[in-house]
Amino acid sequence: MPATWQKAASPWDRRPVGADRPGMPMLPPDPRRTEAVRGERRDPGGRWTAGANAGATAGATAGANATVSGQAPGSPAAPRAYPVPVAPAGSTAIDLHLHTTASPCGYQTPAQVVAHARAAGRLTIAITDHNTARGAMAARDLVARTGGDITVLVGMELSTSDFGHVVVFGKGIEDDWGWRSGMQMPRDLPDDWVAIQAHPFRHVGSRSGPLVVSFPDLPPSISAIERWNGNDVLHKFPHRRDELDTASMDYIKAQSARTGRRITPVASSDAHRSSSVHAFHTLFPRPVRTVADLAEQIRSGEAVPGRLPEPDLAAIRDAHARREVIGAYLKGSDWAHKAHRDGQDPATSAHTIRMFGVARHIIRRGGTQSDIVAAT
Repeated sequence: MPATWQKAASPWDRRPVGADRPGMPMLPPDPRRTEAVRGERRDPGGRWTAGANAGATAGATAGANATVSGQAPGSPAAPRAYPVPVAPAGSTAIDLHLHTTASPCGYQTPAQVVAHARAAGRLTIAITDHNTARGAMAARDLVARTGGDITVLVGMELSTSDFGHVVVFGKGIEDDWGWRSGMQMPRDLPDDWVAIQAHPFRHVGSRSGPLVVSFPDLPPSISAIERWNGNDVLHKFPHRRDELDTASMDYIKAQSARTGRRITPVASSDAHRSSSVHAFHTLFPRPVRTVADLAEQIRSGEAVPGRLPEPDLAAIRDAHARREVIGAYLKGSDWAHKAHRDGQDPATSAHTIRMFGVARHIIRRGGTQSDIVAAT
């Protein structure tokens, strides 16, 4: 490991911290607008862009309510440009990007992550808090004290100054190995470590027009890129899901060709709440007992991205959309405008607010969850 790295102020080090928002009973899914833009090109500045006639699609794709090729809101998404991979039978599914309250943006305690994993029957979990391994270590220690039934893979999401957020796994990452938020991405990680570039389009996804990657070519220390990031495709930019998929795979293939190395596509939920955990995950054909096992299968390309069935993803997405509307309502902002901007059905959004009011009234009167279910 190098003795020193350059420290730089970085916009990537700004991590959102949101106020907690109460949950509520599930309601019927509301329709969502979809968007699919195809193709890619490399502009004279060397940046990779996604979208057919990328320079001309800015107007067509502007805003969360845009549709493409006459697609009606709520209609099925157009076929993706890249096929969904199929993993061998018996593969182990691991969510590679998961946050606890050790991250400023996390809502789950390490104990809650462990409890949810046990309830779901998952035998392996990976925890990757921002610039710290405290959450993962707490979960690992808890498992060791309470049965040792789950393998906890200790990782970290680095906030780098040159490659955005990078998820890293490696033996000893919980030690003080010199990392500090805002440094440049290390170029010489140990051979049995692995680094994954996280959500490469996060910083441009909210803008209209084609997606653009402005990073340099990947250093040898980064071996994989998130093809699917649940936080992006379910919560932040669900209207650009197909476009994100195409852009991510274009970027992965371009980096493989330009660097002459295998760059493996992976998937993860980037979950900050329990409702999103495992929505997207990575499938490993061989057992993963240590971070070295995980690193080997990612670098070799054996690991492939995976996801839950589409109805489950839709339920997660719609629950998040309802929570966002309720959050706007509690803040006193224009929740109806937010719902419209996010492509939600106005009647469904208004029903969400009404049901939240009913639930809150029952809670204030000392009612139970059963009372809320019966009333809503």
